[in-house]
Amino acid sequence: MIGTLALIFFGLAFFLLLGGALIVLADSGARRAFRIALHRRVARLRPPRVAIVGDSLAAQCDWRSLGSRSFDVLRLALGGATLKDIGAQIVEARMMGARCFVIDGGLNDLLFDAAPLAQIEHDFRALLRRLPEDARSVLMLAPHVADPAQAPRIDAANRLMRGLAEARGLAVVDLQPRLSDGGARRPEMTDDGLHFSPLAATVWVEAARESLESLESLALERHSRDGLA
Repeated sequence: MIGTLALIFFGLAFFLLLGGALIVLADSGARRAFRIALHRRVARLRPPRVAIVGDSLAAQCDWRSLGSRSFDVLRLALGGATLKDIGAQIVEARMMGARCFVIDGGLNDLLFDAAPLAQIEHDFRALLRRLPEDARSVLMLAPHVADPAQAPRIDAANRLMRGLAEARGLAVVDLQPRLSDGGARRPEMTDDGLHFSPLAATVWVEAARESLESLESLALERHSRDGLA
């Protein structure tokens, strides 16, 4: 009798939790919060393998290929995020034990906040300071948009961020030759002039994955040399 009641209670609890989860998952913002909350719990036992921080470009990509198990990839990127916001995402990822990062950002600062380069430099330096000293990180440079008039400012910001990132030891990925032509995003690489088409998102994720694998290979080689020394 007691066993039957326990089974009934367990079944009711399960369906209540499932129903609550389905309600939460109906809204994208709540869905993101729910997913991150689960990551926090899992991270107590197993930190994420890689954290994705950035704006809507990174948020819309499917990053599952960067991990082999559930919760390997922590996706914190969020539409509308500025460099300051992305710095906060890095802090949150560090709290969950992340030591490997894919970073994008800068377009919202340039296009919507009209931030001058001096502000971009200030905020990007602050972002880099939030990375762990031993972090393996990849910076995805900001892609051109459909309007070629924006290309000079995007290129200037990318040169600035590249220099700072490489000085900090980050790998830098520049996909302009594959995504753009004459300073404008190719039509097949965007759905609305700003965001990625499915093809562009696939190109971006694959480039990030290859760069991370190169960083991991270099780290293993360095570890082997240190072990033999």
